[in-house]
Amino acid sequence: MQQPGQTTEIDLLLLCGARPPLLEITLQSFSENVFSNFKIANVFANIDKFQGGESEVRQVEEIILQYFPNAVLRKPDTPSFTRAVMWLWGSVRSPFCLHLEDDWVANSEITAEMIFPNFTGSVRQVSILTAEKNWPIGEPYHCKWKRRRILGLNFGRIFLREEPVFTTSPSFLERNFAAQSASLMNTSYDPEKQLYNDYNPELREFTKKFKNKLVSNGPEFLISDIGRSFRKEFGIKKYIIGGKSTWSGE
Repeated sequence: MQQPGQTTEIDLLLLCGARPPLLEITLQSFSENVFSNFKIANVFANIDKFQGGESEVRQVEEIILQYFPNAVLRKPDTPSFTRAVMWLWGSVRSPFCLHLEDDWVANSEITAEMIFPNFTGSVRQVSILTAEKNWPIGEPYHCKWKRRRILGLNFGRIFLREEPVFTTSPSFLERNFAAQSASLMNTSYDPEKQLYNDYNPELREFTKKFKNKLVSNGPEFLISDIGRSFRKEFGIKKYIIGGKSTWSGE
């Protein structure tokens, strides 16, 4: 893996639904706290007709081009979370990329100095810790875990450090890892779940050799999820059954 320096270029990957208000909040906060701290060489954006139609897709496109006039856009007729991730991760040209969905807020500054030094050894993804992950700061790598049970009672967690977990929430990825993962993904399964579970054995065999390092700012979270409340407002719920994602109330 090419070791990154502070002037290393990255590509920005935007995974968007047809939700202009959310995207505007996301891009504004990340522009203020994140983008200017990195050398962004290319921008790739996938806009799915999720929670909106053609009009909302056009509005999302306009917002993206206001921030990034040279962005490469993909606007499929049929939404697919997995196909969107496959296209984005397979499009990376720079040594590293920032994968960003349209429903996050950057609460404070994120700099290259906070990210690049973590790409050492087998680390191929550096993820921003979020409240939803419920992860202890003392555990630097995201991995599977199980309950510690004694006499049928729960006593904390046992971390399975040899079972790495990778994510599609905001994170930085090394180009070759992203490209190879994309090429091995199965469109039938949720992209995140097949990265670290056994739904896609070939992909899992590849990813389990690497690590996902988590970055935080002590007890404060650098980013916050604003998509869950937005979906709740419209009565939309996500279900994952057998590694496949389904949405109700779209």
